[in-house]
Amino acid sequence: MTEDLLATVVVPVKDDERIYRLVDSLRHQSLPRDRYEVIVVENGSQRFGDLAAARDVIRYVHLPDANSAAARNAGLAVARGRYLLLTDADCVVDPPWVERMTAALEEGPASVIGGVIRPYAPTTWTQRHAITIVNGQDRLNYLPALHLPYVAGANAGFVTARLREVGGFDQDLRSGNDVDICYKLGLTGSSAAIVADAVVWHEDRPTVRAHFRRFRFYAVYQVLLFAKYKQHSGKRGVFDPYPFRRAAQAILDSPRAAVRLVRGDVGPASRMILQLIEAVGVLTGEVEGAIRFRQLYL
Repeated sequence: MTEDLLATVVVPVKDDERIYRLVDSLRHQSLPRDRYEVIVVENGSQRFGDLAAARDVIRYVHLPDANSAAARNAGLAVARGRYLLLTDADCVVDPPWVERMTAALEEGPASVIGGVIRPYAPTTWTQRHAITIVNGQDRLNYLPALHLPYVAGANAGFVTARLREVGGFDQDLRSGNDVDICYKLGLTGSSAAIVADAVVWHEDRPTVRAHFRRFRFYAVYQVLLFAKYKQHSGKRGVFDPYPFRRAAQAILDSPRAAVRLVRGDVGPASRMILQLIEAVGVLTGEVEGAIRFRQLYL
């Protein structure tokens, strides 16, 4: 595939009307429109075919089955940009986002980059007080599976040719294929960095139930990632301190939260409750993943 543009933005979407809000923000970038393209890959639904008629930066691809990794691969297969950027349908990007992400990749040396993620217009109790994706991605992220860093697919950028060299995204990973691609690139020598001024705004889960399910789902596939990279990590099993640390911190904060609650400030108590729910979600997912994938992981 000829790389005659500076950047390609790939966005998987399934049954999410917020794609139009994201597309609008991607149409209004500081980078000239003749230097980038946006590939929307609808997978598992048939609602946004009208985007195929766009006569601007938008291109549309459809896949019958729901699979975010397959959607990203479909975008990668037809991408014309030297750099490939990822974001999600439930996000909105700042006007200089494409320009700043591509500038960071142009400058190097990192060929894997992530931008900052901020909460988008929180309206519900859960959105106002729970953490956002990877707690905002102000720094590189790590999981117990491997020593290498990763960036979240809500705000990520790569060198397109390098993605193709390592075979693209793993379609067996319903979650965590963004982590996996960073591992594959890292194992072949690519370095990673955070671009502090490239901001994406993410609309977090609106309910307690959705918040819990998000962390449970992520944790299940963290176990599969561990299984995939055992030969590189040399680990026979994993103890993940994250949910225990988050729960312990919430418990330690409870006296202060109680005092603030008596004074009419519900914020600390709300954050404490949601932090405990997050911890339980992660622990539940890790136990489920350990059983499903037959791994020593907790």
